[in-house]
Amino acid sequence: MGTDHARPRRSRAGRVLASAAVRLIRFVIVFLTVGLAIVAQAGFSRMSSVESGLSRMTSVVSAYSQTQTVSVWSGVYTAAQATAGEKVYFARCSTCHGGELEGREQAPALAGAQFLDSWNGRDLRRLLDRIAVMPPGAPVSAVEAVDVLAFMLQAAEMPSGSTALPNDRAKLAEIVFQRQKP
Repeated sequence: MGTDHARPRRSRAGRVLASAAVRLIRFVIVFLTVGLAIVAQAGFSRMSSVESGLSRMTSVVSAYSQTQTVSVWSGVYTAAQATAGEKVYFARCSTCHGGELEGREQAPALAGAQFLDSWNGRDLRRLLDRIAVMPPGAPVSAVEAVDVLAFMLQAAEMPSGSTALPNDRAKLAEIVFQRQKP
């Protein structure tokens, strides 16, 4: 007679709204932090200094907010990473997830409409966190996990680019998985 304490799963709209709220809070924190630092530096004695400080603050916040909207459709991995990830996938993952990433028995599909729908609007850090603990008992390395993620993006027909997918979880949290090209 155990009690299930699992958190209820949010709808896709709820996840997108929560993600937008987090980005808004980050934006406000940066705006206030930068603003206070610039105003303190400029001092309150001269209005032109304050105006100059506000102008600089606006440009810093604008640059910060632009870095928060990276999409998987902007070429966030290299073809070399996807090739390396394909090798890892077939050596370590395909037994459970299938040769076509279709999933088998207890292992979910890593491609296709259901996969795309379930990850739409989420950041790549969450997906990497799932990959990094697989296979159970003998997980792939951190570099292999990133390479497998690149292979999965390639399998979803998302374009590669010239910049490698980062190993940094914070940077991966800024890349949003989108089912369709914006």
